[in-house]
Amino acid sequence: MAHRYFLTDINGNTATVTGSEAVHLCRVMRIKQGDTVILCDTAGFDYTACAKDVNEKVITFEIIEKTKNEAEPNKSLTVYMALPKSDKLEFIVQKACELGAKKLVPFVSEFCVAQKSKKEDSKKQRLEKISAEAAKQCGRSCPMEIGDTLTFRQLLQDMQKNDVNLFFYEHADMPLNRVDFAGRDNISVIIGSEGGFSERECAQLSENGAVTISLGKRILRCETAAVSAVTLTMYILGEME
Repeated sequence: MAHRYFLTDINGNTATVTGSEAVHLCRVMRIKQGDTVILCDTAGFDYTACAKDVNEKVITFEIIEKTKNEAEPNKSLTVYMALPKSDKLEFIVQKACELGAKKLVPFVSEFCVAQKSKKEDSKKQRLEKISAEAAKQCGRSCPMEIGDTLTFRQLLQDMQKNDVNLFFYEHADMPLNRVDFAGRDNISVIIGSEGGFSERECAQLSENGAVTISLGKRILRCETAAVSAVTLTMYILGEME
């Protein structure tokens, strides 16, 4: 199976790859003229391409075939993830991308142990790199987008753009299969950190239209809850078939 890379630009039957992708192709993969790879355009299409001109600054490819990427989901799923401790967010980003989420947005809630960092830009870049690598590994044409870290108030505002917001909460009793997704293309899941949510936050989420959903009778770790919520939602949406 050919390796996958994100192209920089495409014009007719010619595509170019620059930046870190070009450096990786040259230094690590030792790409040579005539080698074939799969290029992804981040818009849902893959291109079988043959290398024509190779150097570390820019690699030029001739497009052999363009195909629709079948791994990209039809529904748009956003994951709102309350900031967890240590490297848990990196794990969640990797798995959410593999499962087909379109975007992950970290946010700070009342009981978060982790807080927004002064090194937010570098952390976001790290998460974007993890998302890009996960997208390549699982055969997607688009990395999952990483949003800026929001306050809880900003979360309440941001979620209004979605058709339905699923608030997964350990004290809920409504199962996911009771939610009506007909005609709803933009879905979100809202997951708490290790400390969960305060009663005030739960009330505000409900007041702002979030549907409170149960993940069963067992209390899950935040990273387990995130992966479970994304998996179950994508399955219900028909994106795991």
